[in-house]
Amino acid sequence: MKNVYVARGACIYATQMLLLPKKQEKETKGGKIKKLKKDKDRDGNKKNKSDDSWTPSSDPYSVQVGDRNCDVFISDESGKINVNKITDETRENFVKFLTAYKLEELTAETITDSILDWLDEDDLHHVNGAEKDYYATLSEPYEPKNGSFESIEELTLIKGITPPIFELLRDHLTIYGSGKINVNFASKEVLLCVSAITEEIAKAIIYYRGKKGKIAKIDDLKEIFRYFGIIGADFQKVMNYLTVYDSNYMTINSISSSDKIKNSYKIVVFKSVDHCRIIAAYPE
Repeated sequence: MKNVYVARGACIYATQMLLLPKKQEKETKGGKIKKLKKDKDRDGNKKNKSDDSWTPSSDPYSVQVGDRNCDVFISDESGKINVNKITDETRENFVKFLTAYKLEELTAETITDSILDWLDEDDLHHVNGAEKDYYATLSEPYEPKNGSFESIEELTLIKGITPPIFELLRDHLTIYGSGKINVNFASKEVLLCVSAITEEIAKAIIYYRGKKGKIAKIDDLKEIFRYFGIIGADFQKVMNYLTVYDSNYMTINSISSSDKIKNSYKIVVFKSVDHCRIIAAYPE
């Protein structure tokens, strides 16, 4: 229980660190919490970063609360696929994403079509989808939403999404943001959701991130695509689905440890100029 509360406290602390413009003292007024960002240099050794404001990163921040150590991971929701933005035009892209996780083609098509049916306002089926008549036959019947998902857990109501499939996909899907995928945070499988991105291009983007760090400018991304012959109007078309800019939606996941016991606490926040609003919480 102490681990969970400490992890929660570290999450709340992280929301304040996200708002810092520049430097911050290493201790709070009570001297209870210290933070340190961990990063890896090119030879694999960890090194300490400065105490600037915290930002989304693949490396955790380290926070000490009393006698507990916490690793705090901050991820940008724009590195995920927004299921509320899936359309008939991007249907094949989402099927491609699902099959990248070794789901069978029919299962991937059933899930995608059922999501589209859940989102649309009519009772017409997509080829492999599900509408009111299907959900009425379940042992505990319910009606489809015919609207946007309000939580990521709502996906468990979709035809074809079993608990194991949901656990497999949940960290790569979101309901927040514009729908553009941030190349700085997306996994290879999420990048493959964009039709023009091949496995080679996805690997090149991830290699660039690992070698040079964050892709800060569109021009840097343009050079990556230029190498694969995607230029001009073709590149502009790809950019309808990609971005290099951070969103306002972030997930903070804190893991508190004591001896060999670990517990976690996760929150999703909307970050504005002067505050972070918690919009979802997932205590362990």
